[in-house]
Amino acid sequence: MAAENSARFCLVIGLGTFGSHVARALYEGGAQVLAIDQDETAAQAMMNDATRVICANALDEEALRVNGAFDADCAIVAVRRRFDSTVLITHMLKKRGIREILVLVDSSLEESAVLAIGATQVIFPERDMAGRLARSLLMPDLADQIPLGTDVGIVSIPCPNAFVGRSLIELDIRKNDKVSVIAIAHNPTMTEGKAVVSPAPNPEIPLKATDTLFVLGRTKELTAFKEKYGPAE
Repeated sequence: MAAENSARFCLVIGLGTFGSHVARALYEGGAQVLAIDQDETAAQAMMNDATRVICANALDEEALRVNGAFDADCAIVAVRRRFDSTVLITHMLKKRGIREILVLVDSSLEESAVLAIGATQVIFPERDMAGRLARSLLMPDLADQIPLGTDVGIVSIPCPNAFVGRSLIELDIRKNDKVSVIAIAHNPTMTEGKAVVSPAPNPEIPLKATDTLFVLGRTKELTAFKEKYGPAE
């Protein structure tokens, strides 16, 4: 099943709760999705939520081949609670040349094992959700939808009064606060209701009171930065 257009072609193996949600989200987002599960009921339930759904054993390499699974740009292996199958499927996908393989795991030991045999990323739902929840409670505006790591994020903050009229070079935020301003939204230059954002901002231009800063750093330093310069609640 080669991609018919420029849309990304994603293979989803395992249509339990996690796999079905991922397949549906990818499909609704415009990707071509080939979804596979050996359970006929699970496969039938996804018929309207993927480009193509097949009921097959994902360990059957020939079945995957004839259905074009190995043409996928990326694969999500969501065969939870059956780690032996997860390992074999991951190995097969790697052997058949799929470059991006995301694998659902239930423990750190499983994580190490699948990474060793070719997974490019692991999904550890309970751990990942716990970390995301904790960060969102500590810093509600943490941009953790950007996968920067477990302890790194981006926050937006209105330009502090102490920064107005001063340049990034003069402020030397990286040295003083251990964080980096990676972009600035210039609110006065609105176009159709959207602020114009300058990535990699010119460090010599003085900041304005109407600017919004996008700051990158570790959670600890970002928290301290917002407490020091953020607007009062």
